[in-house]
Amino acid sequence: MLANEGNLTGAEIMEKIEANTMGMWKPSPGSVYPMIKALEDEGLIKVVKTEGTKKYYGITDKGREIIGETSIENKISNSIRELDSLVDYILDNWDNLSIDEKENIRKIYEKFKKAFET
Repeated sequence: MLANEGNLTGAEIMEKIEANTMGMWKPSPGSVYPMIKALEDEGLIKVVKTEGTKKYYGITDKGREIIGETSIENKISNSIRELDSLVDYILDNWDNLSIDEKENIRKIYEKFKKAFET
């Protein structure tokens, strides 16, 4: 998530988007800078530093609230709830899984088992 990348220039934002989409989207300045301006107008990001003509943008508290960025403890709790739900889903569909999928699940189980042994 770009919000976790720190303060970025518009050019860096474009580079990160391209990298995060594995080259599937190479945004142009004509699409990124109007979006940056709109986010700035909404108070979701702000200029945090200027070096010559370069502006570095950072997310505001309002922006963090909008994207639901939470503490690491909340992220872990949310991940555990999601994992529990996924396990239920997989178990409900166990008979539909391929042999390879079941083997992958066994490997995941072994990772957890090893963690509990330490």
